Amino acid sequence: MSLISSSAVTLLGFFGSIPKKVERETSIDSQVSVDESADLMNRVRSGDETALTKLIDRWKTPLFRFFHRSLRSHADSEELTQQVFIKLHGSAHRYKPTAKFSTYLFTIARNLLLDEIKRRNRRPVDTVDPAELNMATPGRDPRDEIEEALEICLDRLPETHRTALLLRVQRELSYKEIANIMKATESVVKTWIHRARQQARKSLDDLRATSS
Repeated sequence: MSLISSSAVTLLGFFGSIPKKVERETSIDSQVSVDESADLMNRVRSGDETALTKLIDRWKTPLFRFFHRSLRSHADSEELTQQVFIKLHGSAHRYKPTAKFSTYLFTIARNLLLDEIKRRNRRPVDTVDPAELNMATPGRDPRDEIEEALEICLDRLPETHRTALLLRVQRELSYKEIANIMKATESVVKTWIHRARQQARKSLDDLRATSS
């Protein structure tokens, strides 16, 4: 099945409900039964379009947030989220529940993310002067300043470090699951996450130093 059906295309209209403003991260994975998602995928494989509707409804926001944290573009993140479900639908006939559904899903997502990064031919982000992290303004929520500092930090991380950290923090995946998604060893994944967290702490320390 190389082409998505017209009924499946109609299902992609669900993305109109993604908020224009991305809210702070709150993991919803604990609310989603992985076994039930795998069961829904098996039903998609059998041609049940309503099962695809349910999968889209459950996973569109986690996928969108994953892409948006790396790409900072609502339009691109929304497009890639749609592409995940198009690929999911197109490969349903080959699906075998040999791993958690989230691992299967985010493997597809990460491959699309890498393709998008290559397409953009992104240049390294210029080093940000710590003074630029001093974003305090009267009446501004300090949480917004922390959020922006972390965004700067994420932008400066290598893709491997950023993706591993997001999968660990946003989606609360295990090191083994992240290793499977990123085709790496668990020890390498732990190193990526450790270094990413070190950089995040440094960014927050810079913010505190310039705000004091």
